[in-house]
Amino acid sequence: MGLIAGTHPVHAAAARKRSAKTFLALVAACICLSKLAQHSSAGAFLAAGAKQHVEETRLSRAEAARVLPVIAIMGAAAAPSFAESGVTTAWKTRPDGSDDEFHMGGVEWEDIVKGTGSTPKIGQQIAIDFQINATVNEREIIIDETKDKPRDFRFGVGQMIAGFDEGVLGMKTGGVRKLKIPGRLAFGEKAVPPAPGRPGIPKMTDVVAVVSLVFIPGADDVYQAGVLDVEAE
Repeated sequence: MGLIAGTHPVHAAAARKRSAKTFLALVAACICLSKLAQHSSAGAFLAAGAKQHVEETRLSRAEAARVLPVIAIMGAAAAPSFAESGVTTAWKTRPDGSDDEFHMGGVEWEDIVKGTGSTPKIGQQIAIDFQINATVNEREIIIDETKDKPRDFRFGVGQMIAGFDEGVLGMKTGGVRKLKIPGRLAFGEKAVPPAPGRPGIPKMTDVVAVVSLVFIPGADDVYQAGVLDVEAE
């Protein structure tokens, strides 16, 4: 008589072997999920909860096989996502074909909010919100800011510091981008004089700016300007 009622001894042994393999596979899956959970607090919570549930209710292998895929999917969903980022390259030529010695490349940028509207073209008038910071003598200084009152300037023609032009390139209205601008693309050899509430900024000082592309007249519907910002959030 076989160990499993109603089966041949050889079949019973094969069944036990398959069952053991299935159980080992489930254990291995649990270990992998435990490693994944270390990279996400949500994943850790799920893994701990699942382990406690198995211990308390003594899930059968069949039940565990149904639970594990769900944990894997939820753990993957809890994994962190990363914003788009990059470093600008030199523009080389101006729209008229002459050499561009102003936009030399080297601004590190990272999207905080991805815009949904239009992308500015060189020569277009655009409206932006921004704040420019610098560290002077280990003190963080606000050099300039719009304080939620967008400022207009013509994009790409040198009306503002080169790093702004380069950093705004490729943005869409409603977007917010952080820029790390090297001194040569910020104020260069020109020092920023002191102002009430802040000291002067030495020449060739690196700056950090957060820029919001608010509106492009003629490209964005004026009635949609606020809607774009809400959708981007």
